[in-house]
Amino acid sequence: MTLCLHVFAQKVTQNTSYQFFVDLNKVQNDKLEVSLVVPKLTQEEAIYNLPKIVPGTYANYDFGRYVSNFKAFDAAGKPLPVEKVNANSYKIKKAKTLYKVSYLVDDSWDSPEIKGEYIFEPAGTDIEKDTLFAINTHGFFGYFDNLKKLTYQVTFNKPKGFYGATSMIASKSNANSDTFTSSNYMDLVDAPIMYSKPDTTVLKVGGADILISVYSPNKKLTSSEIADNVKTLLEAQKEYLGGTLPIKKYAFLIILSDNLKNGSYGALEHSYSSFYYLPEGSADELTQTVKDVCAHEFFHIVTPLSIHSEEIGNFDFNQPKMSKHLWLYEGTTEYAAGHMQMKYDLISLPQYLSMIRSKINNMTDRYKDDLPFTEMSLGVLDKYKEQYQNVYEKGALIGLCLDIKLRELSGGKYGTQNLMRDLSKYYGKDKSFQDAELFDKITEITKFPEIRTFFKRYVEGNEPLPLEEILKSVGIEYQKSVKLKEKTIGVSLFHLGINPETNKVFIIDEDGIDEFGKKLGYKAGDEFVSLNGKPLDLSSFRATRSDFMQNTKENDTIEAIVIRKEGDKRVEVKLSTALFIPEITEKNLLKLAEAPTEAQLNLQKAWLRP
Repeated sequence: MTLCLHVFAQKVTQNTSYQFFVDLNKVQNDKLEVSLVVPKLTQEEAIYNLPKIVPGTYANYDFGRYVSNFKAFDAAGKPLPVEKVNANSYKIKKAKTLYKVSYLVDDSWDSPEIKGEYIFEPAGTDIEKDTLFAINTHGFFGYFDNLKKLTYQVTFNKPKGFYGATSMIASKSNANSDTFTSSNYMDLVDAPIMYSKPDTTVLKVGGADILISVYSPNKKLTSSEIADNVKTLLEAQKEYLGGTLPIKKYAFLIILSDNLKNGSYGALEHSYSSFYYLPEGSADELTQTVKDVCAHEFFHIVTPLSIHSEEIGNFDFNQPKMSKHLWLYEGTTEYAAGHMQMKYDLISLPQYLSMIRSKINNMTDRYKDDLPFTEMSLGVLDKYKEQYQNVYEKGALIGLCLDIKLRELSGGKYGTQNLMRDLSKYYGKDKSFQDAELFDKITEITKFPEIRTFFKRYVEGNEPLPLEEILKSVGIEYQKSVKLKEKTIGVSLFHLGINPETNKVFIIDEDGIDEFGKKLGYKAGDEFVSLNGKPLDLSSFRATRSDFMQNTKENDTIEAIVIRKEGDKRVEVKLSTALFIPEITEKNLLKLAEAPTEAQLNLQKAWLRP
């Protein structure tokens, strides 16, 4: 029998650590073989697990679905009895004699035949021979019951000229292979790896090395262009976090795609890196998208790295327990990502107010606003699964309200920036908080009992956030509904979606089409091709819409091309009419107060300026 280990030229001595081997040169039907020289075991039976769920995700993914041909051997190469317990676990008998296990791993990006929960691309895996390997480590490597805290050593044989981009520092590396060592399974899962021909740039920010690694199939965007784009952002984040970064190395792993199949674009955070799957485009087309996504993911170096509950600090990969504090992990992170850009002049105040308004609209239109946020967090895997995305809407607005309330109570001297630093000092990377204690601990740290009332009413309770009152305190008027005349492209942005098969923006329903859109002839299901001769697809939508809003005038001739389904056919339809500006009902309008008081201006300055 030929073992995969033979590629590594010598038999490996068994010890107290996991020793994994993967040869990226040997792809078999889009699968890779994983070999493990197991740590010495003392029990008669051992359970080997792939994770059901991983931190930062809120769905049961069952990564064991992608494993096949699982085998176990003793030191002489004799097979040992193996029983598949469930989708993610294998029972191995005679475990005292166990030397090695091996199995094949299929990739989640390109395996439609494997049924089950869709895996968000940044949490998944990709195997493209001689081209790209997206190694989310939880998709390849597992653990034995009760042995997650042993050391892991992972060695990759790699194709000629390939580079393994990751937040980990290789303990051994040469032209043919890399070896990475991790102190436990949790840290290994926290460090994805991207193997491809290298396109990397390293920035020095706040005492840390920031690695930017990019895979662009058609070479439309380079790591140096992204580095130029995000350098100012990272410098601003450093200042937002107090002038230094609590890390030595961080990795942005960015895969650009020219072919979205049935998935979605986005990113997944880790303590020392973030993994991106974004549409391929030029630097101009992706500038703000990259900034917005990177700003959010990078702030996760604070939470959950330095602030996390026991449910995360001692994460159970196969019987997960959810924390009730998604408002903290995702909500305040999303809030900080936008607030930081405003505070350090990366976006204008009108842009920031538009960002806030968009979150209010999404919160009220798409989600249950009377559902206590802590309750939603606890039930996010099942009962309230459809409410998860509200962490980026209401979760961020909770952060906004908390920040302004803290600044109001402290005379502008203390906000969520200060709170996060204080919580990081009290807890830190190696100390988890009890889920039930956090609100009381925040009240103790801030010394404001009013904050405990805030949490009780608006986070644990089901009262709507006091947005009108909070925003008024910083000189911003909030109108829930108003009729006005406003130029549009004919359809509300909140009624647009992306067709995963064509990667085109389309109109979800008739409710989103305004009077101008009806006159132009839009219909539900229409996919945009162009507007006034300029492309209107996913990558160009922002720029084309902005040009339309700035440069067209009432009575100008407007031409739009859409793709429309007629029977079994998809046909291109040309629409044309004169632009008119309809009266529409706008919700959740935000504007600066015309005659703000001195107190409002002072609090606004404390909130929005460094």
